[in-house]
Amino acid sequence: MKEIGEEKTLEEFLTDPGTQEHSAHGENHSSLFTWTGHPFTDAGLTALLLLSGKEKPEELTEKDVENAVEFASRLYARKEWSSGYIHAMMLPNSGILMANPSMSKKRTSEAIKANLLALLSEPEDPNAPICEICGRRHARPKPVYRSDFPLVGTGGVPNYFPSGKDGANICSHCLFLAQMMPLVAYRLSRVLVIHAYPYELMLEFHREALDDVRKTELASVARNFRRPENFLFEKLIDIGTRLETGRLENASITLYSFVNNNQGQEVDVIYIPNPVLRFVAFAARVDRKGWNNIVTMGWRRRPSGDEVEEFKRRYPNDVYARLLSGKSILPYFIDPHSRRANSKWRLLSFYCSEVLGLDKDALEFVKGVADRIVETLEKLPDNKLSKRVRELERAEKLYQFEGFFIRVEKDRQELGIPGALMSFDDFARILTSYGEDLNVSWKTVKSLLLFRIYERLHDRLMKASLEGAGEPEEEEFEEGEE
Repeated sequence: MKEIGEEKTLEEFLTDPGTQEHSAHGENHSSLFTWTGHPFTDAGLTALLLLSGKEKPEELTEKDVENAVEFASRLYARKEWSSGYIHAMMLPNSGILMANPSMSKKRTSEAIKANLLALLSEPEDPNAPICEICGRRHARPKPVYRSDFPLVGTGGVPNYFPSGKDGANICSHCLFLAQMMPLVAYRLSRVLVIHAYPYELMLEFHREALDDVRKTELASVARNFRRPENFLFEKLIDIGTRLETGRLENASITLYSFVNNNQGQEVDVIYIPNPVLRFVAFAARVDRKGWNNIVTMGWRRRPSGDEVEEFKRRYPNDVYARLLSGKSILPYFIDPHSRRANSKWRLLSFYCSEVLGLDKDALEFVKGVADRIVETLEKLPDNKLSKRVRELERAEKLYQFEGFFIRVEKDRQELGIPGALMSFDDFARILTSYGEDLNVSWKTVKSLLLFRIYERLHDRLMKASLEGAGEPEEEEFEEGEE
């Protein structure tokens, strides 16, 4: 093992061959900093890269790091940052950033800058444990507590490590990166950090935060969003407009919404499934209007035009919640009230194949059946057309769904349309091939059929609905057993 040597300058550390080690991902780096896979240190590295206009850690120079420290220190010395943000939400009583209220008289940008740079020249103790964050260097001799690194506990306050220690073994370099995190974190009701892989996406998701800091010299308030998941979906739409879906093929995004102060430590971890990432990015590029229509269906009540932005920022949305929990949003692709398809068929097809995992051939089969149904319905008079579609809309039990096909088949025979609506095998396939659970399977098909019917016959259906308004409704189905 190496002996503890003399303190080195930042330039010496940046050029020291000893720092050219392999990262946890098997990549060789010639710089002082590498991606670690930890949200807080990676956010700090993101801040360094964005401030320097660089894309990769190995491109950072001594001057880049010094300029970033200069920028951060000037902000952290201000009360709005020290006591109003860092102490209150992220690093309570921080000695490194001098956020402890008792340090207010001594707090200067020069003092904070000296503390930050001292971390980078701090010698390693070869007898200390290996850093739990990067796994590349020895940790500091004493455990790091929550005042310097979020959510690692102190004394009797528990942390989020399975060992349940009072603190964490963290090296001075990872500790330095954590001090840069406030520059790119979003300040909602809690602190929000968006961790992404490939790591280049970290720059995309946090660029807005640093832009806000540069403009206002205050922490970014994330466009005044109050809910982290709502803000994330807005960011996905913005970023997805610029990204090809293929670039997200193996992408991973996780939200860390946390608070770390003297009252306690809390964190919510929100994972975004990869198929959902690609679906939202696809929607941003091919059918943004359709996506907006789908999201609008997810509010508890339909917002007026003036209320849309307020709803996005403040209120939970069922579409977001279902996407994050792996539940289907297929019913939100249609609006039964206005008998309208909310998106293009192309977006629906992508969702079904990439998110729900439906076979594309099976989807095309349902589309073909739907087109034959439309071929029949469009020849009916308006009142009968509306009635027949209403039967499908109101089918809540399997026997009602089956009855719709029987009635449409009778319509075809009465209208003299050649060819049957479908064969017996096709009928069995419609009922059973679209989900492991039969009850899920046929309701999936119902939503797909209604989408195609609304897409093809919307104008006639709305005209028929208006003409039939006020007329007494008939009982659509006879009672029976499923």
